[in-house]
Amino acid sequence: MTMRRHYVHVYATIRIKVAVDAPDHRAAMQAADAVVFAERHSVGLIPVHSAVIDADYAEEVTEYLVDEADDPTFARSRAYGPDYAPARAIDRRAA
Repeated sequence: MTMRRHYVHVYATIRIKVAVDAPDHRAAMQAADAVVFAERHSVGLIPVHSAVIDADYAEEVTEYLVDEADDPTFARSRAYGPDYAPARAIDRRAA
């Protein structure tokens, strides 16, 4: 399989955009998880206000958004649930 660049938006308590190479969206999400949730977190949450005592990951993913790097119109972008299953499309005509 050909590896293509994907930009995976991991929606946890914070959103982290991760660049990974993968053959498809599912593999891209799994690769992003490996980067984000490895032994040492890939992003540091640094409190900047004196009242903030601590900041950390909630370790719960609520959604993924996968963009393909060679798709400037986002026609192949897709949303997925925390189980990597495609999210249901919202019918905006019903509103």
